Amino acid sequence: MSSRIARDPSPFRSGLVHSALGAFTLTFLLGSGATAMHVMGDADSAGPTVRVALFDESPSDAPQLNPRLPGYEEAIGFAQAETTPNDARPTGNEPDLGVEYNGAVRRSVSASTSASEQPKGIRINGRTVLPGQTYSQITDIGAAEETPSPADFNSKMVQVGADIADDSPLARNARAFSNPDGKPTVSLIVSGLGTNATRTRAAIDELPPEVTLSFAPTSDNLSTWVRRARRAGHEVLIELPMEPYDYGRQRPHAQVMQVSVSADTNRQRLGKLLARAPGYVGVMNYQGAKFATEQDAVDPIVAELSAKGLAFFEDGSLIRSEFESSARDAGLAFGKATSWVDARPSADEISQQLLVLETTARERGAALGTSMPFPVSIDLLKEWIPTLEEKGIALAPASYYAKRSLSSGQSAGQTQQARLDPQG
Repeated sequence: MSSRIARDPSPFRSGLVHSALGAFTLTFLLGSGATAMHVMGDADSAGPTVRVALFDESPSDAPQLNPRLPGYEEAIGFAQAETTPNDARPTGNEPDLGVEYNGAVRRSVSASTSASEQPKGIRINGRTVLPGQTYSQITDIGAAEETPSPADFNSKMVQVGADIADDSPLARNARAFSNPDGKPTVSLIVSGLGTNATRTRAAIDELPPEVTLSFAPTSDNLSTWVRRARRAGHEVLIELPMEPYDYGRQRPHAQVMQVSVSADTNRQRLGKLLARAPGYVGVMNYQGAKFATEQDAVDPIVAELSAKGLAFFEDGSLIRSEFESSARDAGLAFGKATSWVDARPSADEISQQLLVLETTARERGAALGTSMPFPVSIDLLKEWIPTLEEKGIALAPASYYAKRSLSSGQSAGQTQQARLDPQG
């Protein structure tokens, strides 16, 4: 009889068997649960539910609409739209979404139209959309845009002073402004435009024309944006990319003003930047913390800008800048921001900087603020600007602020007084 030798079970084999059994058990349980939910579950309860009430009987419970939507003031009033014959007209309140229909769909205030008339298109925000088109196609910034005639544009502009050449860009393109009562003035520049189409359109269309708009050197369709901004009555600035301290890590633009290159090279780059679009009153720095501290690099650029009849603005981010003294020596119209409004883009910080602008305007007679086109910034500016009149402060274009430096012999609004740091 053969003898059987008792051996311990193999650990590897035992682990493999137990893993297989565990995986089978888990698969069986999950499959059984999924099958049960599929058979007995409620599909409507499978995910989160969002209840949207378009026509609430209780207006006090209705959510607040976004006031930055175009036509908000008109859209909050409701009107009935006649989309069927009178005997089959729906009842109840229906919103007027700012859409005008041509053809079969008619407003209730219009004369009745024959039912056989075919739709020819709809008008949305003043533009006709034909069948087969989308609204985005016809609102492309470059579609059907025409350069404004000099007569139309000059009706909104004014000469900025006898000390500025009549044929200079600053004189030709400055927005009309007068201050016979000698009120304190606040000027605003919204910068960094042209890189985000939505924010750029919001700045052009929603802010008052007295707000000056500054376009980034990296913006696409720069000349188209400039024409659109000027048609809305805004003054326009072009931003000049200048060398920052961390230039090796980031490069603002191919035509950046640099300390290490010759003055002729910087002048050539300046010419290429200015040739991208017409119609501006001046330029503003784009970065440039290092470039602005080098007098030998700054002087040729300032002299070139002065010869071209332009203004120069600092956005408030430069420290130990040589532009102010160089502009004074060259007779260049110059403005230095009193406050960088949204250096910290929060509502409380922006409101505080707007208060700084008001205080500075009363103390010095004029103040200049710069802002980015953040949605929160545009919303707060739209609320704050209408309050200036009752406070005895006038909203002036940036050219008015800059030309003060030519008549007073010092930078506009810059007195011997410590400037508040926008960084806090």
